[in-house]
Amino acid sequence: MFETSNGRSGAQVNRALVAMTFQDGTVTTASVRLPLSAKLADGLNNADRFLDILTMEGDQLFVAKSSIRNLQLVDVPRANQLNMSRRASDRAAFDPYAVLKIAKGAAPEDIRKAYHALARTYHHDRLAAYDLPEEMHEYARVMLVRINLAYEQVGG
Repeated sequence: MFETSNGRSGAQVNRALVAMTFQDGTVTTASVRLPLSAKLADGLNNADRFLDILTMEGDQLFVAKSSIRNLQLVDVPRANQLNMSRRASDRAAFDPYAVLKIAKGAAPEDIRKAYHALARTYHHDRLAAYDLPEEMHEYARVMLVRINLAYEQVGG
C-alpha cells in the first residue's frame, strides 16, 4: 500500500531536511519525502493528509499535516559547522557515495553493509556510555543525519 522510503520501485526518492514545529509547540528535525515535482510547497499543498518523514533516528513516520504548525528548510549539516577543519570538499555538493564510503554503482548489499556499519559507529546509544564532550555527541548526531540522507539517496 505504501512505498517504503528506500524506493523499492526503483525510482529515486527526493527528500528535504526540515525543522518541523507541531501544534503543541514541540520541534523536531526530520527528512520529508518530496512529491515528483521535488518541491516542498507542492507536497504541503497537495490533497494528501499525511507527510512521509524519516526521523533523525531513522524511523519512518506518517505525520498528519493538520498537526504541523510550520516547517522550515534546513541545510544538510556539514562537519565544518562544528568548528572542525574546513575542507574544500565540504563546500561541494552533498555526495552520498562519499558519505557512505562506497563506489558509485556499488551492489545493494554493499550499500546496506556500509550504511549499517556507519550507523552503528555514530549511533547515539553506542556513544552514550562514554564520557565524551558535548561537541563529540553533536558531531555524531550530525554524521548520523548525513549517513541516513546518503542511504536514502543511493536507494540502498
